Amino acid sequence: MMRRIVVMAFGFVLAVGVAAIFLIVSALLDPATREAGFAAATSGLFAFVEEDVRAGGWSEPLATFGFILWSMIIATCVAPLAVAALIGEIAGARSLLWYAGASATLAGASPWIARAAMGLDRAHEASPLELRIALLFFLTGAVAGAIYWLIAAPSARQMTRPKPSRREV
Repeated sequence: MMRRIVVMAFGFVLAVGVAAIFLIVSALLDPATREAGFAAATSGLFAFVEEDVRAGGWSEPLATFGFILWSMIIATCVAPLAVAALIGEIAGARSLLWYAGASATLAGASPWIARAAMGLDRAHEASPLELRIALLFFLTGAVAGAIYWLIAAPSARQMTRPKPSRREV
């Protein structure tokens, strides 16, 4: 049992790390998301720099940028995979389709889930750029689920496989 928990934790951490790298690299490689991200980052950075200059410090813009990046990784890599892994382990699911599909669906829907949780009126609408970003989140969730499945599911199959008796060997 302890071996299984260690394998699951290792698979989870590795899958989240790979998915976070995938998210950042693919967002930088896609021209539309790179442009949108650059525009959002510069406008946010200038707003925070202006506020920090008034307050007399320069530390807040980087902390705010780090918080935004951290929250994106939590919303697209950690939370969807955690839900898919928890339900998969409880239900005994061992298929790639479950882990990659559930994680991808939750990650892709995370912008709408966040809007609905905040009670925004636009919870059911999306622009073409938002759909493109949601596709990026979907692919990130699929990568996280697939990596987790590659590491954690085979160990579960090996643990549940009946051991052959001496007569069968």
